[in-house]
Amino acid sequence: MARLAPASRKTSPGTVPARPGGPRLPDSLVAEIEHRRAGLARHMARAVVSVVRWDASTGLPPQREAIAKACEAGLDLFLSTAREARPAAPEELRRVAQLGILQARSSQSIEPILAAYRIAARVAWDAIFRAWRGHPEVTPEALMVTANYVFAALDQVAAEVTKTYLHAREQHMQKGTRARARLFHALITDNFDSELELQKQALTLNMPIAAGYVAVACTLIVGHREGARGGDSLAEVVASLELPRGAISHTTDPTTLIILWPADSSGAADGAREFVMGLNSEATARSGSARARVRAGIGGVHAGLRGVSRSYLEAQQAIEAGRKLRPEAIVHSHDEVIPYLVLAQNALLADRFVRVSLGPLLDPGTRNRAQLTETLESFLATGAVKDTATALSLHRHTVLYRLERVKELLGVDLDVPANRLRLQLALDLRRLL
Repeated sequence: MARLAPASRKTSPGTVPARPGGPRLPDSLVAEIEHRRAGLARHMARAVVSVVRWDASTGLPPQREAIAKACEAGLDLFLSTAREARPAAPEELRRVAQLGILQARSSQSIEPILAAYRIAARVAWDAIFRAWRGHPEVTPEALMVTANYVFAALDQVAAEVTKTYLHAREQHMQKGTRARARLFHALITDNFDSELELQKQALTLNMPIAAGYVAVACTLIVGHREGARGGDSLAEVVASLELPRGAISHTTDPTTLIILWPADSSGAADGAREFVMGLNSEATARSGSARARVRAGIGGVHAGLRGVSRSYLEAQQAIEAGRKLRPEAIVHSHDEVIPYLVLAQNALLADRFVRVSLGPLLDPGTRNRAQLTETLESFLATGAVKDTATALSLHRHTVLYRLERVKELLGVDLDVPANRLRLQLALDLRRLL
């Protein structure tokens, strides 16, 4: 609450310098305000409490004691700068701006705090104006000087409150983000003492968590490769979508986004799958000509928060196996790839199974083996000669000829379901080995 200085004079950031030799408040007025300081501060605080409205969007109001201290600090700042005709010191401004810091830490809007300072300034101005009534030094010029002091002080305080609020808000959000990340990693690594303690941590962060989760691992595919920062990009898309209460999303690395989907029913995995399909549609639409798409792995449902780490590992296994087995697919469920994962754990047995089942189709000496293998894979996927011909853009007779060659080479009847299942399993296992 000080006066302006010439532009050439250097001042500390956040201060309004005084003009040496410029108009000053009369000493008698300063003395009168000092005499009324305590009562005026209480009056300002009462006005703030009764006039300013806080609601669900602005949070609970600061305690009356905090408001009173801020009003006293504002008056002290006004008096000291007016008495000495000097700029406000940064420390004085910080004391006045404490309400902004308190509001930032409560994660609420700054608007009611600025309204509170406007109300306090109005009360102070009314009190100053009443103190001047009948005073022999009252002139239009003196009133103008006083008004300039009051309004300049209000502008200065409002700017400082906003600055400290934004700084404290940023620090609070960063602290909250780190705490959320620690809680997330505790969940996926099973690194916590008890579920009750984890629930308490979530409560302090105002972060509701479910009783259990299904883990979903997501990557962004651009062309035929994973996007270098696909996880970060997907996090932005997820932020625009509606997640159920208790859901948690976090980028474990720049390429991967993990979503913990609340497992509150037997259909939790289905709900997670539907969300991934919606996420894929949104990501594709946003990517434009790049035509990016999502690839996701969904873990199994396991009881309690202790089961989250297991579901997380399964989601990682599912997305990795799905990348090799069905690279064009969007969602890969761990339950669907379990047979392949079980067999692939014993590489020697799996390799033996593949060689016994596909034999000649693996031999480099077999003529047109790549075409025969492609036709067999398409036939097993579609289950019909006509559909295979359409998928491969071949004539129906060409497909029939190739399938006959496969039957001769492998010595199997493709009309037998068990034979088709065994061949499908062998072809898939070959991709995992």
